[in-house]
Amino acid sequence: MSERSKLLWHCRRGIREMDILFREFIDGHYDQLNDHEKQGLSKLLDEADLDILDWIMGKSKPEDDTLMHIVTLIRNSRNIK
Repeated sequence: MSERSKLLWHCRRGIREMDILFREFIDGHYDQLNDHEKQGLSKLLDEADLDILDWIMGKSKPEDDTLMHIVTLIRNSRNIK
């Protein structure tokens, strides 16, 4: 199984909107990510759903710079202000 396929499987969350968000991000942007960003995305997917949702919605920020970078990429891909 490829790394991308593993990530797509790992993107299956408890919140349907997050499933869609991650799937669209991976489908549209994964191939343009560098290795460090791909590792960051994988790390982000290990976090709790509600934390990720808060970060993406701008209610809070992750303390980890790598996670913040990936959250920013996801927010920008969806034009979330």
